[in-house]
Amino acid sequence: MKETPKVIKPWYGFLEDQVLGEFMSDKKICKYILEIILSFKIKEIYYPEKQKEVKDPKHRERKDVRFDILVEDYEHNLYDVEAQTTDKKDLGWRMRYYAAKMDQRYTLDKGKTYRNMKKAYLIFLCNFDPEGEGRIKYTYHTYEDHNKSKQLQDGLEKIIINGKGIPNGESADQVGLVNLINAPLST
Repeated sequence: MKETPKVIKPWYGFLEDQVLGEFMSDKKICKYILEIILSFKIKEIYYPEKQKEVKDPKHRERKDVRFDILVEDYEHNLYDVEAQTTDKKDLGWRMRYYAAKMDQRYTLDKGKTYRNMKKAYLIFLCNFDPEGEGRIKYTYHTYEDHNKSKQLQDGLEKIIINGKGIPNGESADQVGLVNLINAPLST
């Protein structure tokens, strides 16, 4: 009797758009993952939006964006969670563009002052180490070049979670998130 070959079923991984979208569509799971990443408690969030497209019809020649997961909390802070599976050596540029699009569309209404802008957290979940330092979490703010103790208060925090990071005192939940990002692609 001829033996049938074993079929390996692909597991699409946590960073696959549909998988990440399904996980993060659940308010409780989304809030929990945000709290793991940010290391602070969030009072409550509105329902997350997945694959939220931002187009600018007046400027069709400009690149549009699609936020993988866009969340607003009850204090009106914004969170954009993006899955990055390919290191194109452009994360900084990509983060700048996504932050600009988030600001353009969501953070300031006409007639309001700049102090009314919403705080924004740009979170990139990567299955590679963009900085090559082996850390699990890289956090970026805007600092003054000559005096790093002076931070420009712009309300924007950029975070990269490195799926290839090596645990070094992080919480068990942060290590668990990295393990989830690194789960095998097939079973």
